[in-house]
Amino acid sequence: MILSAFQAIDRAVSQITKVLAIACFLGLSILLGLAIVLRLAPMFTIQGYDEIVELLFIWLVMITSVALWREGVLYRVVVLENMLSPLPRRVLEVLINLAMLVFALILVVYGWDFMQMSGETTPFLRFDKAYWYAAIPVCGAVMAVYSVVWLWRILRGGSGLEDTTSLIN
Repeated sequence: MILSAFQAIDRAVSQITKVLAIACFLGLSILLGLAIVLRLAPMFTIQGYDEIVELLFIWLVMITSVALWREGVLYRVVVLENMLSPLPRRVLEVLINLAMLVFALILVVYGWDFMQMSGETTPFLRFDKAYWYAAIPVCGAVMAVYSVVWLWRILRGGSGLEDTTSLIN
């Protein structure tokens, strides 16, 4: 029962990251395309353009990082792993995932500090920039959870590259 709940959460994270990444990318594409058209034919201006682009861009980068992190393909050199025998490969996977966990925790700690210290308000939209910078600790926390799951999976005898469609099995 608990395992099925974790699997449902994992599938939800997979779907949410994909939908949000596509939404951010489409939003950026539309805004950038509109900006090009408006340079050629300046009919109107887009108020808060820079603020919206910045928000979409930071969330796009962080959300897609979570999606790739979840699948275990963000920091991998498969050619090197395939050249190793099973024991050195397992040691390498553990070291890689420990480094990834440390990096994710750094994102959480320093991203939280950065978010708290921002103290900025956007000029046009009048939003707190903490919503922009929240992408760093939020996504870092999700990455840390997945790093722990990958480590657990490797240490219990599984391979980090097997069946990435459902990480928790």
